Amino acid sequence: MPGSRYPDLDPIDHITPRQRQILIHLVRGKTREVIAKDLYLSRSTVNRDIRDMTRTLGASSPEALGALAYRAGFLIEEHFRVAAERTPLRI
Repeated sequence: MPGSRYPDLDPIDHITPRQRQILIHLVRGKTREVIAKDLYLSRSTVNRDIRDMTRTLGASSPEALGALAYRAGFLIEEHFRVAAERTPLRI
């Protein structure tokens, strides 16, 4: 990553364990408020980590983070499956 201390690392390698937890909660459809409560974090910490991940991975939006992380092998299908099972289909 240009300007990074470790320019030879893939951007996904810059995601911290806490950010990964937040990302998993995001792809499961949880709100930032629920993520903060579940992980015992402040909402501002969750917001900051989502913003940082969006920048680090070059995502166009927080919603695009899941797709980018999945393509990089950072998330597995199970992380998405849980979200699909809980989310009713809207027609």
